[in-house]
Amino acid sequence: MQQQLINQISTVNDEDILRMLGEELSFSLQSHADLASVLSNDDLQELTMLASEPLDKDTMSLSEFDKIMEQWRMK
Repeated sequence: MQQQLINQISTVNDEDILRMLGEELSFSLQSHADLASVLSNDDLQELTMLASEPLDKDTMSLSEFDKIMEQWRMK
């Protein structure tokens, strides 16, 4: 498998693809591959805030949905 990957990579001439592969490989090889370590403070705070929101925060009941759909159909 290792040789197969080396052969495939050696045929790639696109610098963006090679950079992406390098970043993915580096991240995957980190023994402490922790998402929080690659996020900015703002992104980490936003993620923490979103994770603490109630699961049903942006949901509506079926009856509410039906009412809205009925109003939409009447337009």
